[in-house]
Amino acid sequence: MHINRYAIVVSSVIAVAALSACTPAEKKPTEAAAPAAPAATSAAAPAATSQAPVGLDSATKKACTTLFAAIKDNDKKVAEAEKIGGPVGYVAVGAQYLAGAADLYAKSLDATEPKVMDAAGKVGDEMTALDKAWQKNPKKKPSEAALNKSIDELKAACAG
Repeated sequence: MHINRYAIVVSSVIAVAALSACTPAEKKPTEAAAPAAPAATSAAAPAATSQAPVGLDSATKKACTTLFAAIKDNDKKVAEAEKIGGPVGYVAVGAQYLAGAADLYAKSLDATEPKVMDAAGKVGDEMTALDKAWQKNPKKKPSEAALNKSIDELKAACAG
């Protein structure tokens, strides 16, 4: 069982690396015009970045903008991995959630407001939970409701 988990983690990392290396440069302008991310989570990013947080310092405001850009980017990569299908795609989806969580944990350190750091941590925790759900039962897409709720909490924290 221990070796099997190691194999899953290694294959997940390889899948994420392969997905991130496969995005052609000429495709990027058309991706900007057509949203590829799920509507529920991608809607959170533009709304939050367009809000001007009143009571937050400039470092936290910048961190919020960076966090929402990272969430939107992760949504796009998850959608690409879901299109792959089959066992490789399922592993790639889980691995992308795990990579997205690590990215958010790192970017949340730029915020000086504890409530923003905590909210970003919750988003990362929910992404980690989605990775575990995909690895546990790769044939059943897990609910993203908890992730969407944590993104809403991050929006509220970034609103001041």
